[in-house]
Amino acid sequence: MLTHFKSILITSENIEESHEQFHKLFGHDTSDIGNDSDSKIYNHSLKNGSIELYENRNQKDIFYYSQLKKHNMDNGIQALSLVSDDIFEDHRKFKEMNLNISSIEEIDFNFRDKKNTKSTFFSLKKTNSSDLNLLVFDQGAALNDKGNYEDYTISKFNQIIIYTPDIEYLKNLFTEKLGIRLALDKVFNFGEKDIRMMFFRIGSVTLEVIENPDSESLSFGGVGWHSENISKCHKRLIDSNFDLSEIRKGRKPGTIVATIRNAPLKMPTIIIGLDD
Repeated sequence: MLTHFKSILITSENIEESHEQFHKLFGHDTSDIGNDSDSKIYNHSLKNGSIELYENRNQKDIFYYSQLKKHNMDNGIQALSLVSDDIFEDHRKFKEMNLNISSIEEIDFNFRDKKNTKSTFFSLKKTNSSDLNLLVFDQGAALNDKGNYEDYTISKFNQIIIYTPDIEYLKNLFTEKLGIRLALDKVFNFGEKDIRMMFFRIGSVTLEVIENPDSESLSFGGVGWHSENISKCHKRLIDSNFDLSEIRKGRKPGTIVATIRNAPLKMPTIIIGLDD
């Protein structure tokens, strides 16, 4: 079964600039650099997942994942990757469900700190405009937390926001086929119109799916990051030349949030913490 969130895959036309921006955003250096063929990869680790930052060379395919096509032509989030506790059984099961999956592949990273790191994975490929790129890795690829996150840093993922014109399609994919837990299915009204939202939980990360019937295809709506002390994190980010909103009450009781207006790659971004 799928047990953990692994990473978001992000492309950038200026990987060095984006790497430095994420470094400043997170407030710590838990990054590693690797190569696949002649492509550079930066991996920034957090407590419950990581970002994998890749060079965009305007290729038809996304880096070494030859089964995936670019999702966001303006760069940014291209795919999500999850972890399976039995990749061969999940591959068999998903194939029987007639999901559009690749064969099981093995990749061989050459990282700075860990040479010849092998991972086994397969991909679920987009078949329609309401689909998203997904990768499934064996549990050997699960994150090894590097620790030492100060309270003023960003320590982990809170949620990843996905907009879709067909929320029932993703509900069926996540719950009935992939076995991801649906934690909330509710209609909200934040002042303009009713909006249906679903929260799916895998590991300690929320996939926040928002119905947007006016759109033609699925899109990623940004990331919510968690900080242990949002006041200290807010000050650090301002001192690092990030443009932030004031800290305000979050939608979830007991939380406070702030919006980052100039986040890396212009991704919609908020930081979230607990109210004192």
